[in-house]
Amino acid sequence: MIPVTKKELVFREDGTFHILMMSDFHGHDRSGPQLKEGVDALIDATGPDLVLLGGDQLGADSPERLYNYLRHTLSHLEERGIPWAHVFGNHDREQPMPLEEQEKVYEEIPLCLTTSGPEDVSGVGNYVLPVLSSDRKRIAWNVWGMDSFREYPDYQEAFGHPEYRYILRNSFGVGSVQASALFDQVAWYYETSRAMEKEAGYKIPAVMYMHVPIIELLLIQKNPQACGMVGEQREAICCSELSNGLFMACQQRGDVRGIFFGHEHLNNFSGNLFGITMGYDSAVGYDMTCEDDIRGGREIVLHEKDGTLSTRHIRLLDLLGDRARRRYPKRLSDLLY
Repeated sequence: MIPVTKKELVFREDGTFHILMMSDFHGHDRSGPQLKEGVDALIDATGPDLVLLGGDQLGADSPERLYNYLRHTLSHLEERGIPWAHVFGNHDREQPMPLEEQEKVYEEIPLCLTTSGPEDVSGVGNYVLPVLSSDRKRIAWNVWGMDSFREYPDYQEAFGHPEYRYILRNSFGVGSVQASALFDQVAWYYETSRAMEKEAGYKIPAVMYMHVPIIELLLIQKNPQACGMVGEQREAICCSELSNGLFMACQQRGDVRGIFFGHEHLNNFSGNLFGITMGYDSAVGYDMTCEDDIRGGREIVLHEKDGTLSTRHIRLLDLLGDRARRRYPKRLSDLLY
């Protein structure tokens, strides 16, 4: 039951596999040059084996414009032969093109490993990418991508609820309107993980990513010392107020070592909750609200020998100096998201 991908992902001879995660491009085919400069700098600094785009790529006015935007912005990956994958964000759902049509454009690009996912599972872009051991004899790790939807109207549509307020006066977090992956997606992960373990004969360690954070991330923010929190939180954690059971499913399966998110442009912290590292990659874009000294991406290094991961946030300011600062005036029309 090894999922088929366009290009094999394989651990290096030193037993490591390097992932670069970048989110919140908020770009289009008319974006200024700084977006591509930042993307290229992060790729050069990390030399990744796989790049993950964590949502809100945008650029989806038409198939042609989306294709040209992606090929231009990610051309450095193609030049270096680096495979990549993506998940969709809440703002990708607001584009003129439905996600199903956007996904077809993504899949046309040779090094994009994303698939739309099982037809009987909610969302677009639920998939697992196997990473082979350095000797190519077994699956050493899995990389899970999951669609995290947009806002509570997604729940109303999925569950057939009338239009009433999901946000109550007293909430767990900040009373965010965000949605999250649905339970059938959680069940898909759980059962697929079990099936892969049965076929392999051993539990396969894994890392997972999606755009909108899950509610359990709040526990790291509320317990920074106990959870070894590092990095900064400059804005609220905008997650669904309803737990979808994903964190408990990961706990029970015992395979997921880390879950990483985009969405908040001004958060880059990470921490460990009950053995699972969770954190943000901040944002890499320039055409939305972000601050120059936090803009960047996240490196995630998987270790074959002991099934652990290490991670760090990388600031563009450290890579490019003043060239990483926004060179264009902040106009309201430029900062829509």
